[in-house]
Amino acid sequence: MKLNSIQFLRGMAALLVVYEHSMHIQEGYSVSGQQNFFHLDNFGCIGVDLFFVISGFIITYVAEKYNGRYQGLYFLAKRFCRINPVYYIATLFYVFEYFLSQSIAHQSIQSSLKEIGPKASDSLLIFPTSDIVDSFSPLLVVGWTLAFEWLFYILFFSSIVCNVKRKGMFLLSIIGCLVLIGRVSHFDDLRMIFLTNPILLEFLLGVIICNCYLHMKRIPTLAGEILLTVGIIGYLLLIIFGFGYVWHYQLILSGEQSLNRFLYWGIPSSFIVAGSVILEKNGKLTTIWSNKISLLIGNASFSIYLIHTTVLYLLTLLYIKTGFFTHADVMIWFQIIVAVAISIAFYKLVENPLLLFMNRSNIWTNWFPPKVKVTKKSTELFEPVSASVIN
Repeated sequence: MKLNSIQFLRGMAALLVVYEHSMHIQEGYSVSGQQNFFHLDNFGCIGVDLFFVISGFIITYVAEKYNGRYQGLYFLAKRFCRINPVYYIATLFYVFEYFLSQSIAHQSIQSSLKEIGPKASDSLLIFPTSDIVDSFSPLLVVGWTLAFEWLFYILFFSSIVCNVKRKGMFLLSIIGCLVLIGRVSHFDDLRMIFLTNPILLEFLLGVIICNCYLHMKRIPTLAGEILLTVGIIGYLLLIIFGFGYVWHYQLILSGEQSLNRFLYWGIPSSFIVAGSVILEKNGKLTTIWSNKISLLIGNASFSIYLIHTTVLYLLTLLYIKTGFFTHADVMIWFQIIVAVAISIAFYKLVENPLLLFMNRSNIWTNWFPPKVKVTKKSTELFEPVSASVIN
């Protein structure tokens, strides 16, 4: 079953992040009305939390029936092929642009290499490997979120290899215990903070929503309407009354604001996800969910998420070189349009063909052929085209 509402939300999540970073670029040149509109500044970072809840939902939707070592390895191989190659290619694009900017600034190659060396290793490994809290810094700033994505994948993988039937309860227990240990122990080691970070609870919300979606025979339309409305109102209240420093990713990596972020941003995001999938299940708002433009943005959301910062960085180089910057509020939207357009081109020219190639070559089934039963539902997670459930 294709979940167009999930694709729609993936697109919205990506656009929120692009909006935030576009406003951040604009603030370096001029003052906009948008940045001073209540607490709209930095609110776009909530797109990450929406992504995390969606990820918990999607992984459960597709891999809930997986069991055993071979299916577990199959799951990890598919996840790696879906996430890492595109991420590495996007990082290379950023590196090329970085060296271009350093060349324009007449910086030596040696100094440039010294600058990006530690960040390159963080980008390649994805996980933090140092105990120093401020040490983790991937070249693509959004790379920090993939570290938590992969941690969730590994936790889900453990439920597969352990032949757990009720994976939702298993993950509730594991993630709950990890977070509790972190809250009690007050770790100073970044690796332990990462493993016990309360931000993992956002994935758990997606798992819970999916279990309700799959196992409840009928969920009233009214429930979906209430959940979606409450989630949207929650977002509006956050813009009006504020949300502290939960937007700052370094405060999430250090664990200082992770629980607050889960409470302020994760919970209303989960209401929006739950309300949307329930309404689609009951045949409501189909015009919105099936809109061609929103589905295209949803399909390209991973490329948008990875590429947009590189595009915005390129625009700043142009501003520096030309001295051109017009009305701040106009430039925010101009930057978004350019970033999204180029990201969609990257999706069509790089991500989509790469995923099609890997799907057709069956790389993962060549690795783990003997005991993996692949259903049509399980392949939907990895299809790069149409409005399939992908992540």
